[in-house]
Amino acid sequence: MEFLADVNIPQSVISELERNIHNVLDVKSVNRLASDIEVIQIAKQEKRIILTLDKDFIALTQFPKYQVPTIVIRLFDQTPHHILEHLTELLENQKEKTLQKSLTIIKE
Repeated sequence: MEFLADVNIPQSVISELERNIHNVLDVKSVNRLASDIEVIQIAKQEKRIILTLDKDFIALTQFPKYQVPTIVIRLFDQTPHHILEHLTELLENQKEKTLQKSLTIIKE
């Protein structure tokens, strides 16, 4: 899958996704100071699923002009290992086509 990792996604999570044959564009490598709207615009242009810990994307992606596939990670324990555990479970159990059309929220 092709992801756009928001600035708050740990580098170790990005690296592990890449090791598992996912294509991950790190927003920090494009524009470290990108606003949420700019992140959405990059995701649209690049046809990528946004990965973020930022709950603002839940509201933003409800607006038709900002609708992009997004995975919002809302865990109490936001250590890289815990994030990766839940994200891996989602990716193994959800169809790619579904994720490419959805707002997905990962929570306990």
